[in-house]
Amino acid sequence: MRKLVLIVVVAVVAAAVWILWPQSRQTLVLYNAVDYGPAVARAFTKKTGIQVTVITTSTGPLIARVSAEAARPQWTLAWFDGATAAAGLDKAGLVAEGVLPKVSWNSEGRKLLPSNGAYVPTGYTLSGVFAYRRDGLAPPANWQGLLTPAYRNAVGMNNPAVSGPTYPLLAGMLQTAGGWPQGQKFMLALKQNGLQVYRTNSTTLAALKSGEIKIAMVQSSAAYYLADKPGSDIAVSVPDPAFILPRVMIEAPHLSSAAKRAAAAFIRFVMSPEGQALAMSDKGSDGLYWPVINDVPADKRIPDPATLHLESVPPSQWGPLESTINQWFTRTVLGQ
Repeated sequence: MRKLVLIVVVAVVAAAVWILWPQSRQTLVLYNAVDYGPAVARAFTKKTGIQVTVITTSTGPLIARVSAEAARPQWTLAWFDGATAAAGLDKAGLVAEGVLPKVSWNSEGRKLLPSNGAYVPTGYTLSGVFAYRRDGLAPPANWQGLLTPAYRNAVGMNNPAVSGPTYPLLAGMLQTAGGWPQGQKFMLALKQNGLQVYRTNSTTLAALKSGEIKIAMVQSSAAYYLADKPGSDIAVSVPDPAFILPRVMIEAPHLSSAAKRAAAAFIRFVMSPEGQALAMSDKGSDGLYWPVINDVPADKRIPDPATLHLESVPPSQWGPLESTINQWFTRTVLGQ
């Protein structure tokens, strides 16, 4: 009898371990810099039972945290704006490669895919558009136009060393002006014409609303969100060319098999029509992005990308330069 009881007890304990152990491993940590990240994570957990710990911050601090943790990552996935930053982390060996899911990419999405699968583009905005008052100074058609006397002391932008999504804008302007370091002349001319620099989208747009500046160069999602508010007198103009800012997801390297399966499941959910619809329903600015897969329409408040002249900033070229160029901007343009 005692032997039978012992066998039953052992069986119960083994069953409990079998039930609980896989669940404890089916957990992922998401470093998140997009408004809808927590909502998507909750929907994913409800659908799969896989728990997600979401740690939300802005893109700049997120990248700094991933870099600081280096070979001892405390994260599973990270979600933020900027393929250049993702390429820089990949160059440093801090992300897993080959993580692209099999989905129906649209034509723009296929252009954004990294050859080694080091990050997943989940949508895109524009790194810089012109926001301005409808009854105020109209912006120029292109970047070179900002150098004319009409725009002296009238233009503001974010600090790329603080605002993560702003570095791709800076890289785009440098690229259009001849590359690096040739494009420095354009930025120095912009400084000579009275360029104002603020911390992030919110402070730059606050300067526009207060009349401190007349044109704000900010991320498209922030500009269109402000322009769409009831009673807003803000309009948005897209310069020629406009620079694509991919929103990307990266995976930590050297995960366990269970963690890799959980990460792959989350990525598939994000890229599903269900996940994309949930992201685009976000009430904040981040939901105003263009999709990279077929059969998912963009929000009607943003223009058809086919009507715009879009260019990409090659991530593998500009990503590794981010620290160097931001230091130059801080020292030379800001004088700090």
